[in-house]
Amino acid sequence: MVDAAKLGKWIQPQHLLEENLARYRESFTRHPAKLVIVEDFLLGDVAERISAFLAGEALFEEEHGLYSTHGAVSREDWESAADDDRLFRLSRLKGISPEHMMSPNAVTYLRLRQSLQQPEFRGFFEALTGLEFGSSDDFGVHSMSVGDFLRAHSDDLRNRSIAFVMYLSPGWRPSYGGALHMVDETGAESQIEATYNSIVVFDVQAENSHLVAPIEPAAGETRRLTIGGWYPTPAGADSPRA
Repeated sequence: MVDAAKLGKWIQPQHLLEENLARYRESFTRHPAKLVIVEDFLLGDVAERISAFLAGEALFEEEHGLYSTHGAVSREDWESAADDDRLFRLSRLKGISPEHMMSPNAVTYLRLRQSLQQPEFRGFFEALTGLEFGSSDDFGVHSMSVGDFLRAHSDDLRNRSIAFVMYLSPGWRPSYGGALHMVDETGAESQIEATYNSIVVFDVQAENSHLVAPIEPAAGETRRLTIGGWYPTPAGADSPRA
């Protein structure tokens, strides 16, 4: 049973009802890529504050990655690499601007970030998927602007079990790009749009690969803002699920 008293400070109440959690579990289990999407996820005022923090108070740093190199690489190395070796270009949260260090928006973000590490949030994702997880501090915040992308890859590493992505860009449209494409083991593809205040949860041990489509010029100055993370298999658990 989920801790509705604590989670109710963050998550819309309808998503904490057992009948809806059962429906989400069934959807997750039945989906070929083992995923579920929950719309209107965070409380409205929480989503607004965190979105405002990410859009105007957070500091981001551009990051580049190659298939051939573990970890981030310099912009120069990325630009000199062959195009088919370029894995991603995006921006990662690096801090909070000094003038907003203790703003209500920043404090809301920091409290949510801390809450994601607590047993009640882990319990929610367990109820959502029917799986068991260990504790985690494996979370990240990303910003993607025109031209940014993340090419096909798998998150199945470091004992990760599930991944989640919260979308926090108000007014985001499919024409802006940035959709998450999931490819299951049969080769079938699912497309998940970056709809504001929705969350997608997927099993990284079940899906074959996924990617984020490039951000299109139609997005203009609007950025694709997300909070994502992973929960691992429980400590001492057997090898990854079949």
